[in-house]
Amino acid sequence: MRHIRSAAPCLAAVLSLAAAAVHADVVTGTVSPAGARVVIVDSKGAEVASLPAGPYQLQLPVGKFKARCVEPKPKEQEFLSLSGPVTVNIACE
Repeated sequence: MRHIRSAAPCLAAVLSLAAAAVHADVVTGTVSPAGARVVIVDSKGAEVASLPAGPYQLQLPVGKFKARCVEPKPKEQEFLSLSGPVTVNIACE
């Protein structure tokens, strides 16, 4: 019986990691053109990332987000982060 009690924390940690994987995943893509700058905001308008031009990779929770182009001109693009990998290319032209 003692062996089962000592395994419980390990099992809880594994289940916790599995649950986290279901509620967040990787978002990849490219920000263009050269010199562009983007701010990623969540559904409440809170900034969660700032991206320069070029390729990027983020880990975001499942939900709705907006990519707000700051440079070279203001523009918004909505996207979803799902429970699997997502590609979002952001063109600030």
